[in-house]
Amino acid sequence: MRTPSGELHVCDFKTGQIVSSIQPADYWDDKRHWEIKNNIDTLEFRVFDNTRHSSTLMQQNLVLKEVRDGRIVPYVITEIEKNSDDRSVIAYASGEWIQLAKAGIIPPQKLEGKTVIEMVDIALAGTKWQKGNLEYASFRSMTIDEFIDPLSFLKKIASLFELEIQYRAGVVGSQVVGRYVDMVKKRGQETGKEITIGKDLLGIKRIENSQNICTALLGFVKKEGGEFITITEINKGVPYLVDNDAFQRWNEKGQHKFGFYSPETENEDMDAKRLMTLMNTELKKRVNTSVSYEVEAQSIGRVFGLAHELINEGDTIRIKDTGFTPKLYLEARAIAGDESFKNPLQDKYVFGDYHEIIDPNEELRKIYNRILSSLGNKQEMIDQLDKLVKEANETASNAKKESEAAKTLAEKVQENIKNNTVEIIESKYPPTTGLKDRKTLWLDISNGKPGILKLWKDGIWDPVVPDVESVKKETIEQISKDIESTKTELNLKVQSVEGKAQEIAGQLVGVQKQVNDKVDQTWINNQLKDKADKSGVYTKDEIKDGFIGKQTYETDKQGNVQKFKDVNTYISQTNEALTQKAEKSELTKTNDGLSQLESKTNEIISTADGTKQTLSNLKTQVDNIQVGGRNLLLETATKSHSVKTGENKPHTYFDVAKDIATLMQGKNLAMSFLFTGKVTAWGTTNKWAGFEVKITFTDNTFHYPSCRVENHLTLGKQYNQERFTASAVVMDKPIKEVSVYALARDFTGDVLIEKLKLEIGTISTAWTPAPEDQVSTADFTKKTVEIETTIKGINTSVSNVQNEQGKLTERVTKSEQTANGFKQSIESLTKKDTDISNKLNTVESTVEGTKKTISNVQQTTSELTKTTTEIKEEAGKISTKLE
Repeated sequence: MRTPSGELHVCDFKTGQIVSSIQPADYWDDKRHWEIKNNIDTLEFRVFDNTRHSSTLMQQNLVLKEVRDGRIVPYVITEIEKNSDDRSVIAYASGEWIQLAKAGIIPPQKLEGKTVIEMVDIALAGTKWQKGNLEYASFRSMTIDEFIDPLSFLKKIASLFELEIQYRAGVVGSQVVGRYVDMVKKRGQETGKEITIGKDLLGIKRIENSQNICTALLGFVKKEGGEFITITEINKGVPYLVDNDAFQRWNEKGQHKFGFYSPETENEDMDAKRLMTLMNTELKKRVNTSVSYEVEAQSIGRVFGLAHELINEGDTIRIKDTGFTPKLYLEARAIAGDESFKNPLQDKYVFGDYHEIIDPNEELRKIYNRILSSLGNKQEMIDQLDKLVKEANETASNAKKESEAAKTLAEKVQENIKNNTVEIIESKYPPTTGLKDRKTLWLDISNGKPGILKLWKDGIWDPVVPDVESVKKETIEQISKDIESTKTELNLKVQSVEGKAQEIAGQLVGVQKQVNDKVDQTWINNQLKDKADKSGVYTKDEIKDGFIGKQTYETDKQGNVQKFKDVNTYISQTNEALTQKAEKSELTKTNDGLSQLESKTNEIISTADGTKQTLSNLKTQVDNIQVGGRNLLLETATKSHSVKTGENKPHTYFDVAKDIATLMQGKNLAMSFLFTGKVTAWGTTNKWAGFEVKITFTDNTFHYPSCRVENHLTLGKQYNQERFTASAVVMDKPIKEVSVYALARDFTGDVLIEKLKLEIGTISTAWTPAPEDQVSTADFTKKTVEIETTIKGINTSVSNVQNEQGKLTERVTKSEQTANGFKQSIESLTKKDTDISNKLNTVESTVEGTKKTISNVQQTTSELTKTTTEIKEEAGKISTKLE
């Protein structure tokens, strides 16, 4: 880019013809002031009066000046000042485009879906200006609700399309041939120039202001009729946006800092989506402290003739001041300036759009130093971890070897099972396929069940057991003879038994009367009342005597049962003698075959048991699971965390066990809780649901294990006490304090977090309250002593009942010496036992503590009843045979 000559050309405003050319040597005290924001561009200079140049400097004439970026900027003379002291004339001129404010009228109208070219054509229609370089910026709509001038309309267009305006003139020879309006994304260039302290940077101030900080931004646009546009409908019913990171830094006691925002736009088609986009942009500006800079710089490009050091309109440069701590690096844009062609020392610039640049090398150096300091005291831990890794590798290697051995053994067992498995086929016809010699058995049911078992041996079916029908006839004849001989003998014994039974019946009537006199409901109640009302502490001897009485009763009871069993055995022997007549020696072969099969099966079972034991040992070596148990959180039975949509609810904190810091150090943590509710949507800022454990160590470092569910829930699904778990490992260093809190935020729906459990281990267990929340040991011991005292009194009453039962047993024992059959006597005895059982049941319903003792008495009676029933069944079988 060539350097401007500094020559000024004066044009006649009516003809557009250049009427004068003023060289730099003919003027002085020149100053050009420009601002990008409002397209301000002014020029002033001084010449001698009464010269050919001064005569052309009249009102409304134009002054053409070439600026540094090569454009020719047209200025209109707005003021002439003559000074008689030094016989000079000062000309003041502004950019000719200011005359667009009087060049036409734009009526109210609504423009929909127009490009920037179309809108500029409307603005410049009927003026001497025409569109120049216009960058495409999609389609936009605008409503003009009042009469405006073309200049104001151009500014609105630039704001709507987010473009910057640039004016220029076209000159051919000595004639102005055109005036052009350019709209570009950004004026100026990324030059990469650095302004450095001591060279072209005279001074810099960094001003940080937190007055306008906010963590939640409420945006709105007011429409005609008093209505407002907000983002409530598309933001889960909330009219404001939040920044969670800013909230964590700036909140006071959990309260947001609210800010308000209403976009400065004439777009009446503003909707909620567009408003949210603008609000996100604005919120990013307000979450941090606002930083401004005041830079005093000097352009050395023309002072020392360094063309590459020139600063042009809109150029982006870098400002460096190493005197700051930390060093300050800025990226800024030249947004205004004063320039003088004749006196470069007067060049001054105003910078804006500052962005602080972080030196990556400096940041990496800080991170590196932090890593070194944190790892400096971790060498011992790393060595220990290496040792554990080696041990784990050795264990894994041993486990692999053992698993290979177990696999080989299991394959051998499978092979043995396959080779020794016997297949039994049940059918009416002989099998013809899949036959294995001495291994396939056929259950022949051609003549009906149960059938005959046959073995495939040497190509034929060899019966394993003999045909029962062949020996059936002979066996029946022999049995008939034995029954006849026995029938006569039993008739004589039955007659003798009937006489004895009548005698026993009389004796039992007396026994019944004695029992009724001794044991009735009134007597038992009196005994129980007397024992239950006694106070004081029982001595060791009294407790011992109670057990002696119970042991004596147990001995008598076992004696009675044994005598009944002896009678049953005698009758069973008689019946067995008849049964053994039907046994034949042919069954020996069957038993031998089955014995061989059983022997092989036992071998297979023994081999399988060996494999099972080996696999069990392997499991023991590799199994290292820790199962938790004790709940370290207090009040989890009564405290929970419930949040509904839109609630700004603080955390719910839970007290912890007193010894939690000691228990948690270097241990595995298992966390769980029950979740109830339904989440229909998650937010986009900072979703969170679950509970978190904040661990503060004595070296002021922190650890945050958590049990969270936001990534595990199905949207729209109703959960009812669904259990979620998580685990973590606590660093092995001293703990200063522990706090636990539940939290749910940034969601749509209802959430209930309850039954929290924090335990030591790797596997979470079902919820239980903390031991501190349960009944005390002293209360438990007191209740136990009261129960034991009541039971001792009841045991004494039961002993009296057992003594009466003993007397009854002595009488029954005398009747057992008689031979076979006690049909009538036994039925009478069963009836008496039932009466005693009923009375014992009455004792059970009276006192809750006697259940166990009475159950033993009932079990004894049941055994007597069972023995009696067996005698009756044997007697019935004999009677059947006699018939």
